Amino acid sequence: MKSVRKKVMATLLLFCAILSFTACNAGNEKTDGTFPGVDDADIPDVLEMTVGTLGNTYYSSGIKDNKDYDSILTVTFEDTTDADYTALLEHYQTTSTGTDDNGSLLFDWGYLQMTSDNGTIQITAYIK
Repeated sequence: MKSVRKKVMATLLLFCAILSFTACNAGNEKTDGTFPGVDDADIPDVLEMTVGTLGNTYYSSGIKDNKDYDSILTVTFEDTTDADYTALLEHYQTTSTGTDDNGSLLFDWGYLQMTSDNGTIQITAYIK
């Protein structure tokens, strides 16, 4: 009887260890999206275009201090050219509804600011 009890306990411990290992690894999986750590489903499709070398990416969802926007995405593209800037701008303009007084591109989902300096392009998208 002791032998059966030990086998059952060992089996239960092994089962718990396997479940723990699986649960820990599931939390580390990232989607193979456009930007590291950002699920493509969380951002508008028009933002999924990249140019040059992908630099820093920042994404925050659930913004509390701005009642108009839920999330923000900031992406830096490095090693870019004027042609890259033009290509991105033209791509974004395909779905833009216009611009505001600051030159930001307006969209149904929010707005986008885009700057270029010394081979680096930075976009900041405010998403409703």
